[in-house]
Amino acid sequence: MENNTFTWLCITFYATVGQLNAAPLDALLGTDRFQQSGESSLEVSYDVMNSSLDILGMRANDAQYSGTNVGDYSGVHLRASYALSDILSLHGGYWKRKISYRQDDESIDSWQTTVQYRFDGDKSSAKNYAVRFGTWGNLTDELNKTSPSIIMGKTFSSISVSNPLDFQIQLDVIGAWRISEETDVSAFSGMGESWVETGDIVANYIDGSGCAYRILFTPAATSGTLISPCASNIVITDFATDQSVTQGFNYRSSYYQLGGAVKWHQNEWVLRGGYQFQQLSRGNVDAQIVKGGGIAYQRNHVFVMDASYELTSKAVVFVRFQVMSNQFVGEIPFAYNVATASKFNRRYGFMSAGANFPF
Repeated sequence: MENNTFTWLCITFYATVGQLNAAPLDALLGTDRFQQSGESSLEVSYDVMNSSLDILGMRANDAQYSGTNVGDYSGVHLRASYALSDILSLHGGYWKRKISYRQDDESIDSWQTTVQYRFDGDKSSAKNYAVRFGTWGNLTDELNKTSPSIIMGKTFSSISVSNPLDFQIQLDVIGAWRISEETDVSAFSGMGESWVETGDIVANYIDGSGCAYRILFTPAATSGTLISPCASNIVITDFATDQSVTQGFNYRSSYYQLGGAVKWHQNEWVLRGGYQFQQLSRGNVDAQIVKGGGIAYQRNHVFVMDASYELTSKAVVFVRFQVMSNQFVGEIPFAYNVATASKFNRRYGFMSAGANFPF
């Protein structure tokens, strides 16, 4: 019963997130202009995905979720930067995400802070090199599924997990080269460490006799309590065990990434396209998945494309598309664990529209 409960809990979360490790928009590293001392910028964007915007058919071709709101995504993000000097700059970002699953809407907060040091090149240079150190993560108070679910003959009326979060530290080396008056190319390589934690998990379970139980899973134990009277001849009112299966949901991992991008600009227009390859090593968690006959998804390919138009010297509007070969494998690491790994074979994508204000 415990395994089925955890499996559905995590499949539920996967379905709502639709989501290896890499900070948001790393595929475009090196394409932002290197700022000079005192310069700053602010990006504001609305992010969305639904059936109407599924131009690549990634949702429509999914036999399980086609025609539903599962995986609908909406949110906003802010990104800001400030150059302390010609060679040192600070960057930060915040994402507010809402993901839908049937009648449930989950809210996730994502954040990022980085410091970037340009060790070669200046404003007039055709080539620039920099190192970037950053921290980033995701968190939410609680994830819930409030509708009844029947799994292998067992009915769960609701499931929730408290305080899931992840935290990452990351170091990247970035190079950018101007190859013509209108075209720049960039490349990057990086590595990082990740920590994933979840709190207690609670499930309301109804057995075959109609007896309803509240089941609590903690890192140290599993317990259950009868929460309503039932007519069964044999009724277990309470049970407890010191066994716990939450270890597969709390883990540490390491990762590396590499990629490159092209930027073309002419007059007020700028077009960018970036590619990012990610590789993870999760150690014990992936070993458990493989031992159980599953597949551990340790790689992801991410493509980001955008087009921007300069309205004035202080206002630029843009539209952006992001496509991933294996969902958000990495962008929200706490979504991946021993129960959800089998679901990370799906593609996913979303679009953004917003404005950037340099000043």
